[in-house]
Parts: sequence; structure tokens; C-alpha cells
Amino acid sequence: MSRIVPVLGERLLIKIGNGATPEVFEHPTLINTSRSVSISTTTETDQLVDLADMSAPATTVRRVTSTDFKIDGEGLINKGDVLDWMEWIKSGEHRNLQITDGDWMVEGPFLLTAFQITGERAKSSTCQITLEQADEVVVAEV
Repeated sequence: MSRIVPVLGERLLIKIGNGATPEVFEHPTLINTSRSVSISTTTETDQLVDLADMSAPATTVRRVTSTDFKIDGEGLINKGDVLDWMEWIKSGEHRNLQITDGDWMVEGPFLLTAFQITGERAKSSTCQITLEQADEVVVAEV
């Protein structure tokens, strides 16, 4: 029997760099319940006509013009970290990130584009963040 080897959710790590030289990357405590990595493209579409038979239907062709990485993370937030996240989003600055499951890695600059805290009476507050690619990223095997 042959079985699929799954990527376990807890092995999918989003690590944020500290900006030092050499840079040290750590998985933030906030992303502790769910995370997702989305990779999308923007395309350009053309319709190419058959020059030998102009009445024939054209063929649609598409080319990728750009790629984009986006990360969504969620979890319980440590009270002492709230101000750091708020300062980051307010600064508008990018930070270097590493996204990895231990076999592959994506590394590059990302912006914090959304930060949301949700709290209910008598429950621990949860937080959701969105990180979006700010410049070119590198995809590599580790």
C-alpha cells in the first residue's frame, strides 16, 4: 500500500526575522492555531487569430505576469505582544520572513497588512493577521 505523506499543520512555520546581521528567524507565538500560505498569479490574456482562416475561432493564450505570496495566521495572542504587532502594522515597514515545513522554504520581505483582535467575555482573545509579499521571494529546497 502506498500512502500520502501529509504536511502537518504544526510543521508549517511562518518565521519572522529580527533585522539583525546575521538575521535570526523565529516563529511568533501568535500563529498557534491555524495558518495558510496562498500563492497566486496575475495573468495577461490574448486571443490569437488563425491568419489562414480569419473566421475561425481565436485561441486564448495566457502568460503569467507576476506571482504573489500571502500568509494568513491565527491564534491566541500573548498580552505582551499586542503592542509590537500594532507598531509593526502602523510603521508600514516590511520584515523578512521564512515559510517552511522543514523540506522547502520561501524567504523574502513581507508587509503586515491586517491585524485583528477578537475578544469575548470570559474567553481568551484571539488574533488574526495577514502578511503579504513586499518584493521578490526565494523558493528553495532545504
